[in-house]
Formats: sequence, structure tokens, C-alpha cells
Amino acid sequence: MTDIGTIEPGKTPARRRAVKPARARLTGSQRIYDALRYAIISLTIEPGSVLEETVLCWQYKVSRTPVREALIRLSSEGLVELQPNRGASVATLQFIDVVDHYEAMEIFQPVTCHFAAVRSAPADVKAIKATFEKFAGAVEREDYEGIIRFNYDLHSAIATASHNRCIERGYRQMLADKLRIAQHGLPSASRHRASALAERFSGTVRISRRLVEAIARGEAQSAERIARELNEYVRAQVVAHFSVGLAHQVQLPTPQRRGDVGHADGQVVKLYAKSRRRGGP
Repeated sequence: MTDIGTIEPGKTPARRRAVKPARARLTGSQRIYDALRYAIISLTIEPGSVLEETVLCWQYKVSRTPVREALIRLSSEGLVELQPNRGASVATLQFIDVVDHYEAMEIFQPVTCHFAAVRSAPADVKAIKATFEKFAGAVEREDYEGIIRFNYDLHSAIATASHNRCIERGYRQMLADKLRIAQHGLPSASRHRASALAERFSGTVRISRRLVEAIARGEAQSAERIARELNEYVRAQVVAHFSVGLAHQVQLPTPQRRGDVGHADGQVVKLYAKSRRRGGP
């Protein structure tokens, strides 16, 4: 600060620089959690991959404690499996998990959007609209990373607007599975992969725009109906890219007795970052 007593006559004090508020520094655990969560959701790290603590410590230049904290947190969200004496690995997605996911989303997504339309504050609506524009822009640019990140952020903002912590927590966990499933069958080449993902999400943008508008207007019934439409569209997109042998079994959302799909228990749906030939593993 300039000392007024030292200013020479005829001279004005220098303008003070605006002090930017200090950003809260991420902890090592939070940094690792964020990085691993995105890598898992985007299939950069494939389902079933082993997550070695020593490798993660070296990669992120941290001790074992923040690594373990991040892995435990990811495990609580169903993205990582922790086995005694065997370490951690990325959670696989079995066929029955895909079936369960779309059954649950048929109920969960409309309810979440209904609550958001009823309870959202102006700040919530502003956040939802802002993240939607980022998501739509990423699809238009064919920005693979942006599509995944901003789609997650959009629905996370909708969950926050529900102002129900149980709904918010559960919906966010389901979003991670939704995005992992949605990338199934994309081509391996990065340029074609981004283009294919953008094409797959183009319809999602159109429906999501109407959903955001319904929530902003506080139209709960419209938001609920459009959310069902969105879930049906996404489900159809995924089913279209599953193998013929599996596609006929994913005719949801009509719930079935567990015994009716019991023969599929334990069948792993291979979600690879690289495409596989038809009939391959």
C-alpha cells in the first residue's frame, strides 16, 4: 500500500492492482480422484484394468495416502473395485449392469428433472444453461473430451438443482455408468472416434435443449416427459451399437422378473477404447 506521506507534490500515487481472489488448491487426493474419474468415464482406462498404487504415486508425485483416499472414493461410486490382497481395478460392466442401469434411469432421470424444475433457484438455472451451452459447443466442435466432461457437468447441475442430496448422489453415480456405456463400439482412430461420438450425441443436444428450457420455466411435467424421451433416445443409441446377440435382450424399460434375465448374470459387456471386429472378444 502506498504511504500517503511519501507522495511528492504534483504526483499521483500509482493505481493499485486488482487483487484476484486466491484459488483454492486441490488436495492431492482430489486431484487424483478427478483425473482417474475422467479417465475411467472416458474409457481412457479400460474396464478391468489394474490400478497399481505405486504407479499412481509415481505418476501424480504423491504418497500412498492420497492415492488410497481417491481409490476408496471411486470405489464408493462404483467405478473402482477394491479386493483384499489384490489391490484396485477399474470396475467392469456386466450385461446385467446395463439392464439395471436403463431400468433405473427410466425412473431416476424423470424424477431428478421433475425436482429440478420445481426447486431450482435462479443460480441453478444459470448453471444448467451455462453447462448446456458448453456441452452443445463441444458436440459441434467434435471435442471428445468436452462432450464427456460437459455432458456429465450438465446432468450434475440438474441433479444439484433438485436440492435433494440422495437424488443428487445417486444420479451422479449413474451418470458415470451412462457415459461409459454410451461410448461402446466407437472407432479406435481418435479423429473418427470424436466424430462418431459427436454424431451419437447430436440428438442428445436437441432433446437436452428442450429439457433445459422446461426446467428453466419450472414445468415439472414437461421436464419429466422430456427426460423419459432423452433416456429412451440414449438407450436406443446404445442398443444399436451392441452385438446382435445382446441387442434383443436390452428391450427396456419394461421391468422383468430377475429370473427372466438370470441367464445373463455374470456376462461381461466388453467396453473397449478400441473397436473390435464383429465376432471378436
